[in-house]
Amino acid sequence: MQAAFPAGPAFDTDTVARPKGLRAADEVVPKLGLPPGLPAVRIGDVATYDRPIEHLAGQLDRCELELPFRYRAARFGLVLCFALEPVGANALAAELVRIASTEGAIWIAVWKKPFLRPGLLSWDDAHAAMLPTGWVDHKILSLGDEIYATRFVLRKPLRDERAAVR
Repeated sequence: MQAAFPAGPAFDTDTVARPKGLRAADEVVPKLGLPPGLPAVRIGDVATYDRPIEHLAGQLDRCELELPFRYRAARFGLVLCFALEPVGANALAAELVRIASTEGAIWIAVWKKPFLRPGLLSWDDAHAAMLPTGWVDHKILSLGDEIYATRFVLRKPLRDERAAVR
């Protein structure tokens, strides 16, 4: 008897490495700049900072790095995205901007250059995808030995313009 489906190549579902040597939450979370009164979201597989963020924000949603995100527009004051697996830079930027509040911040964590593998999002890719959206890089924060994150905020004139519309 033959199998209904021929055996194909085995897929390794654990091909994305986990970052090692992450900094302690009490060092990182205060530097994220959680805006008061707005919920937060963590995207990706690194849960190290979840509990303190949830405590400070009051609410922390979590989701995988699968586009499109299931959240409504302009919901989150803090978006912490661990882009440590293959994802399209422009599509990711569009989704992050869509779910972030104009008063909030988007943090995109990527592998440091010595640990970056082909096909994964680099800092240059993330930066090039975010700038045309009107969100500018504001701060870089090392999250550990292997990854670092960049904070993006909406340009001040755009923030003022959108606040006037409300």
